[in-house]
Amino acid sequence: MGSKAAHLKVYVDKKKNKVMFAEAEEDFVEILFSFLTLPLGTIARLSSKHEGTKDVKVGSLDSLYRSIENLDNKHFSNEHCKIALVSPNSSSSSLCQKLKVNLNNMKPVEARVSDSPSEVVFFKEKTSFIITDDLNVIPVKLDTSITLLNFLGIEYIDLLEEKNFDFGYDEFSCLLKWSLVTNTPLTNFVFGGTKPCSCFCSCPSCIKTSSTSDIPLISSCPTQRQTVKLLIQKSKKKVLCAQAENFFVEMLFSFLTIPLGNVKRLITDNSSPTGIDNMYNSVSSLGERKCLKSDEIKNMLLCPKLASNYLRVTDLLPIYEKTITQGNFLKAQATFIVSDDLEVIVSPSLCTISKFNTLGIPVGDIEVMEVCIGEQEALLILKAALTSTSALTDCLYSFKNAKSLI
Repeated sequence: MGSKAAHLKVYVDKKKNKVMFAEAEEDFVEILFSFLTLPLGTIARLSSKHEGTKDVKVGSLDSLYRSIENLDNKHFSNEHCKIALVSPNSSSSSLCQKLKVNLNNMKPVEARVSDSPSEVVFFKEKTSFIITDDLNVIPVKLDTSITLLNFLGIEYIDLLEEKNFDFGYDEFSCLLKWSLVTNTPLTNFVFGGTKPCSCFCSCPSCIKTSSTSDIPLISSCPTQRQTVKLLIQKSKKKVLCAQAENFFVEMLFSFLTIPLGNVKRLITDNSSPTGIDNMYNSVSSLGERKCLKSDEIKNMLLCPKLASNYLRVTDLLPIYEKTITQGNFLKAQATFIVSDDLEVIVSPSLCTISKFNTLGIPVGDIEVMEVCIGEQEALLILKAALTSTSALTDCLYSFKNAKSLI
């Protein structure tokens, strides 16, 4: 990359190695808010390409994306379907083109730097902002600044160390990833960070939120429920894989077409908020305070639509407008194997069982369970896809009408 487009000044507590807060102009915050317009497929692509955080997984999104890349073209309806998933279109692309850094671009382009005044894209006017470590964003005003500093326990700003960063495509890609996996994304960005825990159930530190059943979900009308067979390791109560037909895989593939802001609208989880959750709430607050240019901008960020080229491939998710016609990514009916981290493969069942045996799992420790999948279950899996590398296991006890077959 050549020039860097946006500037961020952070204030660091040197003793704690922690970013207390940061200052930025509206051009930086607009790019930050554009994270919400990105389809999950774009986020997975950016995550997989970023060298500095390759060991950090964004839930099961990375493995789902990688499996689509590896799936033979013969399984797709046409040559465009696979491209539409691994390089998804954004309904907000025309407006985001005006930003100094547009993460929707397939390839990094040199950041837009100009001596002339830049256009304000999302906000009514040029504004300075305070950004907390967990990505709460507030305009710089005397009263709110004092309140925030008191809340953060900061008595003397001059005791904090100032660090300045210039952001381009790579830096925003890195911050995007940290915002999805931790509630201290600025500290992780500045100091490198460590790999966060990526599970709900199996880690002792995650016992507090061991179930996804309490997550508030936005539901539309009842959908026809269909069944999926799960292979479960009885001794560990862990889903080894699912045996599923096209309808389930079409649903999983559709995840990659949904903009992040729409996902956050569908699924509200306050039990363990990440930076992106706080940023979403900041957009809502700034919209209510009439800081954004229009209600259209607010809706574009908080409830971005799918791009117009996507047909309705699933009825299990309330993501399509009523006028959208039916379509499909996959060609003929087939049986797929879906791993716990949502990797999708076409594989004979005996090969799958043989793989489990090589991992030391005897056939006698494997239970087959049939579960019903409707809209509520689809939303739970969508949520788990963003937060866990054991997405199906996390949802196991939230599936309704489950019955053991053996």
